Amino acid sequence: MSVLEEVLAEEHGRSLRITHALEAELSTLPKGYVRARTIRGRTYYYLQRRDGDRVRSDYVRREDAERVMALVDRRREIVAALKEQERTRRQIERALGGRPAHE
Repeated sequence: MSVLEEVLAEEHGRSLRITHALEAELSTLPKGYVRARTIRGRTYYYLQRRDGDRVRSDYVRREDAERVMALVDRRREIVAALKEQERTRRQIERALGGRPAHE
């Protein structure tokens, strides 16, 4: 195996490790988005997510709203990072002649 192939195989393994770590973190984060509703002059926050073909809403306490919004934003970042890792792995596999690198 050439030096370039070794480097690509190492990068492929690194990408897999990153993907596993991101997926583990993703499983701990809430799905959906936070919606603010104003009812009779007061603002209420709800975590909304899809459950099949229905949209479910869970009340979020006012003092927890910022934290939940940050968690939802973090989930969005992780999903984007996972897509980038997948794209990177596909490029590496193409460069290695279509065969996946050994793990």
